[in-house]
Amino acid sequence: MEDHKTVKRFDNSPEANMAKDFLTNNGILAVITDEHVGQIFSSAVKGIKLVVPLDQYEKAKKLLEDEGFADDVYTESVVEILEESGALLAGHFKLTSGQHSNRYIEKIKVIQYPDKVEALCKMLIEKIGDTDVDVVIGLAMGGIALGYEVARQMGKRFVFTQRKDGKMTIRSGFDVKPGMKALIVEDIVTTGGSVKEVIELLKSLEIEVQAVGLIVDRTGGNIDFGVRTESLLQVKIETHQPEECSLCEKGVSLTVPGSSDK
Repeated sequence: MEDHKTVKRFDNSPEANMAKDFLTNNGILAVITDEHVGQIFSSAVKGIKLVVPLDQYEKAKKLLEDEGFADDVYTESVVEILEESGALLAGHFKLTSGQHSNRYIEKIKVIQYPDKVEALCKMLIEKIGDTDVDVVIGLAMGGIALGYEVARQMGKRFVFTQRKDGKMTIRSGFDVKPGMKALIVEDIVTTGGSVKEVIELLKSLEIEVQAVGLIVDRTGGNIDFGVRTESLLQVKIETHQPEECSLCEKGVSLTVPGSSDK
């Protein structure tokens, strides 16, 4: 449907059909797509699409906003980037936290495209760029590319953290000083454990954490770092401890994506 464009995404069919009927009653030729295929990720990243002709897109968008159907301004763009990159995966995955999930967002699929990294970081800066900082901190590995691009666009210094002998550290060679103000940038968080480690590390160095910027918050907005936190996309993806995982019980092969050694 090259002459059509997605005007909104939904995580359930009833709401999608309500919006479709609303647009249809207002003269918009709206169509629902991926109503069943999208169920793989529908509850997580709103996989059901409401599509309209390109020449009716702006009118449809305005109608939905006025009727209270509007998403966060960044949701559609971020999900499109994830989809275009092939980053939305379904299966049986072991996460960095040790928990298991039937869905996974593969950040490397996105980071391999500099233009997509640039676009994501531009959006993140629009949300959090008013924060007064001296340095941007990226977490190895995925947060390095994102943190660097955020720092570049903001005109700030860049530093990244990594684990050494199991302990979170700032990569040797970087010049950081007590009293500096920092913005932490991370790609995707599930429990936020790594970000919390970095916050504690920076506190020990007397560096003040002003804010945390995330591309995807898998807690659905429930994460709390004790500082200002902004994310481009909030999703709620179910996770389970290994001993409570139904996929393990069924003998479904387990995938351990990534190799960040977190």
